[in-house]
Amino acid sequence: MESMSLCDGDGVLLVRLGAVGDVVRTLPCLAPLRRVAPGIRLGWVVEAPSAALLPGRPWLDDVFIFPRGALRPARLLREPVRGLRAFRDFITRVRAFRPGLSVDFQGSAKSSLLGWLSGAPLRLGFDRTGAREGSFLLSNIRIHPSSARLNRVQKNLELLRPVAPEVYPLEFPFRSDRPSEKVARFLETFGDRIRVAVHPGTSRRQNHKQWPAENYARLVACFRREGWVPILTWGPGEEDLLSTIQALSGHSGVPTPPLDLEEMRQILAACHLFVGGDTGPMHLAWSQGVPVVVLFGSTDPLINGPMGGGHRVIAPAWEGNRRPPVRGDRSAIRRIEPEAVMQAAFDLLSSRKGAGAGAPSR
Repeated sequence: MESMSLCDGDGVLLVRLGAVGDVVRTLPCLAPLRRVAPGIRLGWVVEAPSAALLPGRPWLDDVFIFPRGALRPARLLREPVRGLRAFRDFITRVRAFRPGLSVDFQGSAKSSLLGWLSGAPLRLGFDRTGAREGSFLLSNIRIHPSSARLNRVQKNLELLRPVAPEVYPLEFPFRSDRPSEKVARFLETFGDRIRVAVHPGTSRRQNHKQWPAENYARLVACFRREGWVPILTWGPGEEDLLSTIQALSGHSGVPTPPLDLEEMRQILAACHLFVGGDTGPMHLAWSQGVPVVVLFGSTDPLINGPMGGGHRVIAPAWEGNRRPPVRGDRSAIRRIEPEAVMQAAFDLLSSRKGAGAGAPSR
């Protein structure tokens, strides 16, 4: 693959719409682009739920929010004119950015179409082995992933090979590390005690990643007996799950107040350990230097696991099996026993027992 040169003033449009974890794992692509061409204009097309995680300048010059809500089929049937107008206005703003290059990290029909509609003459994406839904057809610069089971962070960085071929240390340019007043008030009540974030929820679309509530309850109760603070993080629609875990654990957990995504990120960054499944909050934790114990069922831990040392990946369905579980198999994650998760947590925190340290190592 021949290299491409970026010049000051060039517009580069990054397309990564998806969920929180997907956006987090694309953030390390900003630093290489800024290093090879500090004067380029960088824009990002994203959906509203994950937009709060994107940094402003000097990392990004523009953020374009895809109007997904206005384009939902039921909404379009009720208000077709409003939906089409929202999409037209969105495309107008993107084209006004005048991208010379679009980079499709998502590799879906929708993301590749947005890159094409942006007017970018150069459209960088994966070839048919790394893309879905025929999206490679709208790319005119195609990258072949080095492996079918490449960690998503590494895969995203490989896509930049034509413009940023050098390898740099991972860098996640989140917003300010200073917590909001609400987060600071919540955290100050725990003093120097060990804080363990426990995130039991998953998205509705991926509830095959859900470990049973009774297992989380046993975990939370055990952490409490150990003298740690088990902080239960949660999102909209997970109130019943939280109540079940609290009832089964004798109210051993400490639920967070309702948080927006940026506030959840701040709380996770202030914890000494994270325990949960293959979700966006897990990626928010490890990307900020927090050790994680992550539970995998039918999703591939090699592709979706945390990078770097100091983590524990528990994925019995993938260990020593010729055939991996079928994606969406809800029984796979249920093979994980609470004792294995407890032991992994103790192993990671053993050096901190009784240390009374305040903030975790970053």
